[in-house]
Amino acid sequence: MSKNNDNDRQPSAYSVAARSAKGGALLIIRQISVQAMNFAGIIFLARYLTIAEYGFFGIIFFLFSFITNFGDIGFSASLLRQPEEPSKRDYHVIFTAQLALVTVAGTVFYALSPALCGIYKLPPSYATYFLLISLSLALTAFRAAPTARLERHLDFKWLSIIEIAQAAAYNVIAAWMAYRGYGPLSFTLALLCRVLIGSVLVNIVSRGTLGICFDMALIRKHLKFGLPYQAGIFVNVLKDSISAVVVGVFIGAASTGMVNMASTIATFPVLLLLILNRLFFPAFSRSIGDRPALEKLFGISIRLSNAFVAPLAIYILIMAKPFTMHIFGEKWLGETTYFTYLLWPANLFLPTMTVCSCLLNAFGHSKMVLKFNLLWMTLSLGIGTPLIFAFGAAGAGYANIVVNITTILMALSVRKYIDCRIFREQILGWLPALLLAVIPLAASHFLDIGKTELLAGFIIYYTLSSALMYFICRKDINTMLKKVIP
Repeated sequence: MSKNNDNDRQPSAYSVAARSAKGGALLIIRQISVQAMNFAGIIFLARYLTIAEYGFFGIIFFLFSFITNFGDIGFSASLLRQPEEPSKRDYHVIFTAQLALVTVAGTVFYALSPALCGIYKLPPSYATYFLLISLSLALTAFRAAPTARLERHLDFKWLSIIEIAQAAAYNVIAAWMAYRGYGPLSFTLALLCRVLIGSVLVNIVSRGTLGICFDMALIRKHLKFGLPYQAGIFVNVLKDSISAVVVGVFIGAASTGMVNMASTIATFPVLLLLILNRLFFPAFSRSIGDRPALEKLFGISIRLSNAFVAPLAIYILIMAKPFTMHIFGEKWLGETTYFTYLLWPANLFLPTMTVCSCLLNAFGHSKMVLKFNLLWMTLSLGIGTPLIFAFGAAGAGYANIVVNITTILMALSVRKYIDCRIFREQILGWLPALLLAVIPLAASHFLDIGKTELLAGFIIYYTLSSALMYFICRKDINTMLKKVIP
């Protein structure tokens, strides 16, 4: 390819960091809006669905994620990591392969719907909901390649706008239909609308054209990196299957609903952070050539990821009962609160693990990430299954604690490839929230916590923690800003 082509010119690491910083700031602001809408949607579902229907909600979204990851098999990640600008033929071949895969997967999924209804002890009429999920799966092929094109160019503005539109459509439809008593139809139909809207919008703004083209040589080229990369994600999905599969099959949808609600409450801070994966991976990938810039970017990513999660995680831990009662309703108190405490430790480990995983993939070590995910899946299912039989749904929480502790192994492995005091950065991220934890602790002991007190307390605590974070780390933050902002 010509070196004069603008798309072929590789920006400097600091240029990438600057664009990442600007895109990241926009991404965070917009994703706060997206996650706020998602959280509001979950509140409506939790309040207006039965506990068993909410359990089916968790099962459906696990199955959707499971099959969606099968349909991608790492093609999108391969396009992101490719050193040279992908050609139109690359995008067409990837689209063709993904369309074939998700179409087959969706067809098989719907064909198995009667068996799935039997396994989960669901009414035969639930097959209609599986049909809607199958259609949603088929549509995901139309958004994968155009999304990768935008992510490759760090065009987070349009990605954020599209995600806001998707979130608004999904949550308005799901919330209104749940309120009107449509049960599982609310979230299955809303999911189909979300995927359809996202597919249409991303193709409009990406300025690319979808086309059918089969080239086995190109497919093998992209599978070389993409297959182990996606296998790692696929195995990670299996690791999290313990609620939807083991609890759902052996204990029932209602218990799945309880565990899923506890997971929503306990790990909500981490869920807010996951969207930054789409910033870390391309930013690290395109900064590999400048090790000093990469090390600074990686270190501050560890610190700020933990700092973002820490205040919200600590506040939810202290206010678990009033948070559950005032937000989701009294029916979720009891076992759900206990499960929340068991699942909460994920907040201590996942922010760091997420950033480390992105760095390893950026270095091309997708097979190493796969090995870690295989370890965590084996521990989750291997330990969790007997614990569930012994202790009921709480066994999933005990297994979760063991799995989260072992994520430290990934951080230790990353230090072979980059010079960074990972655990120091992690501790600095948590330090401000820990120092100020006396505020919510005192409030929980001396005040009657209602909805107003719950919200006001969080705003005060999070604001003070963020200010203290900047005060403690202002030198490092300012140094980094000078490097990434022209």
